[in-house]
Amino acid sequence: MKKGTRCTAFSLACLLAAAAPVNTWAAATDSPQFARSAEEWARLEDNKLEYDEIPDLIHEYNVTVLNNRTSYQDYLKDSPSDVAQRYRDAATELRNNIEYPDDPTDVSYATMLMAAQMNETQAQNLEKQADNNVEDSKSIYMQYQMVEANLVLSTKLNLISYYQKLLASQLTQENRALLDTRYQSAQVQASVGYATQMDVLNAKQALEQLDSSIISDDKEIMTLKQKICLATGWSYDADPEFGELPKLDPAQIDTIDLAADQAAALENNYTLKINQRKYTNSTDTAIKENLEKTIRDNQQKISSDITTKYQSLLTARASYELALTEQTIEAQTLAAAERKFQTGSASQLDYQQELYNMSAKNTAVETAKLSLLTAWETYNAAVNGLASAS
Repeated sequence: MKKGTRCTAFSLACLLAAAAPVNTWAAATDSPQFARSAEEWARLEDNKLEYDEIPDLIHEYNVTVLNNRTSYQDYLKDSPSDVAQRYRDAATELRNNIEYPDDPTDVSYATMLMAAQMNETQAQNLEKQADNNVEDSKSIYMQYQMVEANLVLSTKLNLISYYQKLLASQLTQENRALLDTRYQSAQVQASVGYATQMDVLNAKQALEQLDSSIISDDKEIMTLKQKICLATGWSYDADPEFGELPKLDPAQIDTIDLAADQAAALENNYTLKINQRKYTNSTDTAIKENLEKTIRDNQQKISSDITTKYQSLLTARASYELALTEQTIEAQTLAAAERKFQTGSASQLDYQQELYNMSAKNTAVETAKLSLLTAWETYNAAVNGLASAS
């Protein structure tokens, strides 16, 4: 069992969202003990979240995934006609419980009539779903696979974003120190007539605005941490250690074969495979024709999406390379500022400003590196089944 508590999941309609809490219970997996070695279980069940553990943690402990696995047992071995019968049975049960009011003078007549009519409409919709049903256990399973893959990707990206925001927070603290120095300097200068009270107020306001921003940033960091914890099996208020992110070599991008990846994306895409399965299951001519159009549209959009994400990857690499260049230039500027400060031709405040500028460029490099990792993960997830198909 993971440390902490877990939460119940929403229904299939909400499955692409992150697992949201309704109530809690101790986290558990339904995988048998022999499914992994003792060392693997120990690694998953410790209080440290490693980046490469995310797929396994979500598979074993994510509430949505666990609930989907349980729900899938209801669909196992079902044919499309079995699923259709489920809809019809639900419609029949709903109709059996409809009660139309017979006394128009009753104060609750309008409310009861509306409820009965709504139930009748819902029963009709269920019957329509039965007539149009093209799903079976295999298509349902693929939908659940897609949900799990989306959860893995979103959790990876949340962890990358978490580290990006930590970098930004550290830089903000340095900026605060600089603004505080400026505020104190303005006060001193105002006391001897070299600055106005307006200068002091402006410096104070800048400091207060930054403090407000710090509070907001801290909340965002905490929210990301809670999302990551919930997705991977901890309670929202747990405090696991987060491991390091993988280091991406930008040269790996040069090894990409775009045409081969487009072909792989078409073969792997969950949405396309689900629609192809529905087409196989369909017996209605009109539905088949619509699915044919949908499948062709899926294929075109998947190929286009891979190209778009590849271009985004190239753009992210270019941004990283630009950040490296600006870092080098700023290092030269800082060296010049340090010489001026040592010779007395630059003030302490001017030198502190250049130190902050150097920190900002260093942070920009690390942030761009993480943005490149985000683009890389997003591209690969698209190739492996998550390319946008609609």
